[in-house]
Amino acid sequence: MRYPVVDLGECVDCDGCVEVCPEVFGRSDAGYIQVADLKSYPETCVDEAIMMCPADCIAWEEREEAP
Repeated sequence: MRYPVVDLGECVDCDGCVEVCPEVFGRSDAGYIQVADLKSYPETCVDEAIMMCPADCIAWEEREEAP
């Protein structure tokens, strides 16, 4: 399954991903961007956040699903 990931070391805290795709991206209590734990992710929405990111720090990652 594909999961969106954010490289927090590259993130410039612009909140573009949160504005474009709030159902996936948000702020943690510590103030960092976090990805919601969903069963599936809306690809169009995440792809738009990837394209809008000025730091190019959002990407898709393939992970195996737990049995």
